[in-house]
Amino acid sequence: MKGREFKDAIYDGLSKLLKALSNPYRLEIIEILSQGEKSVEGIVQVTGLSFANASQHLQVMKNNNIVKSRKEGHYVFYSIVNDDFLGMYQQIAKYAVREVAELERIMNRQREDNKSTDAVSLSELESMIENDNVLLLDVRPSIEFEFGHITGAVSMPMNEMLDKLKLLSKDKEIVAYCRGPFCVLADEAVKLLSEQGYNIRRLDDGYPEWKVKQMEVIN
Repeated sequence: MKGREFKDAIYDGLSKLLKALSNPYRLEIIEILSQGEKSVEGIVQVTGLSFANASQHLQVMKNNNIVKSRKEGHYVFYSIVNDDFLGMYQQIAKYAVREVAELERIMNRQREDNKSTDAVSLSELESMIENDNVLLLDVRPSIEFEFGHITGAVSMPMNEMLDKLKLLSKDKEIVAYCRGPFCVLADEAVKLLSEQGYNIRRLDDGYPEWKVKQMEVIN
């Protein structure tokens, strides 16, 4: 293979992978699947896509080795292909928020509207969770908590929070987390609980970022 032919083939392959990512619905699906395996029906429920559209987006990503699938009965379940891809995606997202002014403005407005600008980093969390006076809340749906969660976290989905307020102590510092920096559940938890008089902050990242960080420590 000649030099030009080699370069054309390599960059064509890279462009196909990046093109497979250049769709807002596919990026949201990646966020959803980073929490754990989901069926097409589960993805439809979260995104509001039609079954046909969700299946089409998933097939594009599967063809480019971004997601993998398995069949169980009449259902097809999808998951992220591996943690290497998940780490790469997280770096792209962080770079975009840091370098694209419009995204930074959107993020800041979201935090300000929900009184969640004072966020806790993953590094800070490591020292905080050793303190008995700190409560780590996972506000994602319970099924996502069951797939995996930050060590020491307590599951309290947003749709159950109002009914479980009496279980929370106002003497404790609360840190809420969800699917990641673009997930609004932790912001909503901060707004709700702070208005009820609780001392609460959101985690700057989410479960997938914590998971990747743990893998880096192991390796």
